[in-house]
Amino acid sequence: MAKIGLNNLYYSKLTEALDGTPSYDGGKSFGKAVSANVSISNNSATLYADDALAESDTSFQNGTVSLGVDDDREATFADVLGHTITDSGEVIRNVNDVAPYVGLGRIIVKMVGNVRLYKVEILYKVKFSEPSQEDNTKGESVEFSTPTIEGQVLTLANGNWSDSKTFATKAEAIAYILGVFAASGATFRVNYDANGGTGSIAAESVDVGESTTLALGTSLTPPSNKVFSGWALTSGATEKQYSAGDTFYPTRDTTFYAVYVAES
Repeated sequence: MAKIGLNNLYYSKLTEALDGTPSYDGGKSFGKAVSANVSISNNSATLYADDALAESDTSFQNGTVSLGVDDDREATFADVLGHTITDSGEVIRNVNDVAPYVGLGRIIVKMVGNVRLYKVEILYKVKFSEPSQEDNTKGESVEFSTPTIEGQVLTLANGNWSDSKTFATKAEAIAYILGVFAASGATFRVNYDANGGTGSIAAESVDVGESTTLALGTSLTPPSNKVFSGWALTSGATEKQYSAGDTFYPTRDTTFYAVYVAES
């Protein structure tokens, strides 16, 4: 197995029940991922009895996570650090601000047997700390400088601290993260637009993390001398992006536009 990429960083504010059951308020993008480093500290305790090692403990103790992202978005960084954003978009940082606990998810792209797979890694409970700032003037050549933010990895009251699962497609991996971080009862709306044809297809509500089967389009009447080809995410598309009957995992409210091609 070889890791060949990292993408789709998501976070979500955590509310933890007394028994350690986590609930979240919906997955949000952390920005485009540049790097993610998780360092784990384990317990190290040994008990000797009768002149021999009787017990040892090397269980998870805590950890740190360091994220590199493409941009320190004011809204995102303020959200995970507990700062205030005014109506005009100004970020107010106060010494009494308290960073909330958040869940953190990422997708690791890997190659196994010449097949590309998508591994989800989720940290259930993370608290981020204020990042340092370093800015430099442009010299003789341009060097990209990207922000880094660090946090502490903690356990829930029930002892859980992480989970992982591998998927065949990125869409399934994203849907899994959003399913874990979904607010109670959250759904996405899938709409269909006849896009120049006539007829209609009922919209569908899909639970976060679940999939839907794209409509067949049989209830649509294409424009003159054209036939229905499939679906696209933009009204001006001339080629289908999805076929009727495809499995689709929505990650937001989505409208599919019918695509028509000339009769052969």
